[in-house]
Amino acid sequence: MKSLVVDDEIICRKIFEKVLSRYGQCDAVKNGNEAIEAYKTSLENECPYQLMVLDIIMPDLHGGQVLKQIRELEEERGISEIDKLRVIVTSATDSWFNREFVTKNLNFLYETYFIKSPDMNEFIEKIHDFGFIID
Repeated sequence: MKSLVVDDEIICRKIFEKVLSRYGQCDAVKNGNEAIEAYKTSLENECPYQLMVLDIIMPDLHGGQVLKQIRELEEERGISEIDKLRVIVTSATDSWFNREFVTKNLNFLYETYFIKSPDMNEFIEKIHDFGFIID
């Protein structure tokens, strides 16, 4: 599994990167612009990311803007539904605003939502549900 972590908080980035590195190549970037460039490069090199962990609240482009641009790239390149990037949207805050934003603005663009937590078992279960981890 090739994955990309997008988070402006270095500690969160390192935690997700450490967990995902156990299952394959994992790269990490600190903002939305870097995420879009990394994804474009992976497509150009014909070795696309399979999974992205995407923070919603970031200073340059928020996660929703990043995700919409990625889906537009996939559409332009004719990437089939089965080959599209799987996205776990994350947030440190389980607030009404975050859930409302994700539900109203990003519905159908991402696969699942994860509230950042020191217990990564739920996160690993979500990856398992995608079929990236096989027991």
